[in-house]
Amino acid sequence: MFKKWKKVLLAGIISLSLVGTGYVGHDLLSTTSAAAESATADAPGHQKKAAASQLDDIIKRGYIRVGTTGDYKPFTYLNPKTNEYEGYDVDAAKELAKDLGVEVRFVSTTWPDMMKDLQADKFDIAVGGVTRNTARQKTAYVSQGYITFGKVPLIRAEDKDKYLTIEDINKPSVRVGVNPGGTNETFVRQYLKNANVTVVENNLDIPHLVADGTYDVMITDTVEAMEYAKADPRLYAALTDKPFTKNEKGYMIPRGDFIYSSYLEMWMDEMKLQGKFDALYKKWIE
Repeated sequence: MFKKWKKVLLAGIISLSLVGTGYVGHDLLSTTSAAAESATADAPGHQKKAAASQLDDIIKRGYIRVGTTGDYKPFTYLNPKTNEYEGYDVDAAKELAKDLGVEVRFVSTTWPDMMKDLQADKFDIAVGGVTRNTARQKTAYVSQGYITFGKVPLIRAEDKDKYLTIEDINKPSVRVGVNPGGTNETFVRQYLKNANVTVVENNLDIPHLVADGTYDVMITDTVEAMEYAKADPRLYAALTDKPFTKNEKGYMIPRGDFIYSSYLEMWMDEMKLQGKFDALYKKWIE
């Protein structure tokens, strides 16, 4: 430490001498300043200023903005009777806000717009059945998983032995309904190129259209397929014990904010340790 201060003192003396003769230059002043800052930073008791975090902004403003689609039961659903959001991830978001000591404000988004809305700072976190994948991780931060699932066909109960493989579905004669912009459409575009595919804007409409015979198959997650099959005896959630894929659900926030992402991960760890995710599973899925 003595050597550093000796170096700074010597540089200062030289700088002042040259100033007096008019020969001081920018490089020398920069070197002197840098040396002084380095010594100060290493000095006992000195604390570096912490980088700003979105977590601090949330706490300061007193509410967290939660982006969700409201069309993906049982994770998120905008109930038209109450005009309120409900579901597994809606309750989880309320718990997150409670732990932060702030209010929760839900912001409507869509699957095609979710990522750009997050990047445009329309909300602080995206929830509601968001699938973890590397494509999303390239432009956002996706948390650890909290539910494992896979893509399966939701079909009519009378056809439960008819659509058992991708080959069974990937035919021009098979009518597939899919919602736009999410991983369901990604799967359909990749594996069902020969099927008769229709994009249906409102995801909530597709199960009913399968049940009444408009479409033959809806590709969705095991959890959602089981939800609709439980609610409508005309429907059947096929291959739930052996889905086409294996994935996890997570929560999505802007990338590059270590403080915020670290808090989110610890909060999720605590939710698991305290059995709160288990309680949500029992309430909304079992």
